[in-house]
Amino acid sequence: MPQFLFKVVEVETLEKDSGNQQLVNKIANVDAEVLDKQSGKTIYRGTFDVMFNKDGVYPSVKSINAIDVPKYIKTELLFQSKRYIKRLRKWL
Repeated sequence: MPQFLFKVVEVETLEKDSGNQQLVNKIANVDAEVLDKQSGKTIYRGTFDVMFNKDGVYPSVKSINAIDVPKYIKTELLFQSKRYIKRLRKWL
């Protein structure tokens, strides 16, 4: 069973044309590490982008699909990263 560790490295605010603060999109650069709980070996270590705004959290599917790991790890990485950023969204 894998364990997922995340850390937000950097947050960028995308340029906006309107003065509406509710439509501000941000991109979080997330450092991720996936460990095998039983053996302690690192399955994956890398960085990918997660876009978020008031309405939702959108991990970069393209960069996660480019990772050379089993499909269930990719799927879980998408869901876990979304969950992680969703909880931190107020403070980023």
